[in-house]
Amino acid sequence: MRELPKILTDLEIQNLLQTEDDWKFETKEGISFFTFYKEFKNFNEAFVFITKLALVSENLDHHAEIWNEYNKVRLKLFTHETKSLTTKDKDWITQVMA
Repeated sequence: MRELPKILTDLEIQNLLQTEDDWKFETKEGISFFTFYKEFKNFNEAFVFITKLALVSENLDHHAEIWNEYNKVRLKLFTHETKSLTTKDKDWITQVMA
């Protein structure tokens, strides 16, 4: 059995949000998650970003919920196996936004 990722502390969540302006913290039905929303210049820019999401997701074996409407991208991210925010989420955001 593999080890579960470490759950982020409130301080770690706040520190991440201070460095990543496009990300927000939400809670619904007892589950905390990060959300992201951005309007890009056009569809091509949005799709390039989504392609980067796919590559990072496969590399880390961690996947966000992704919505795309023309030049708009919306994400929801949390660790499904723990139903919380973990180091996997922090690593994913850090790599996507690099």
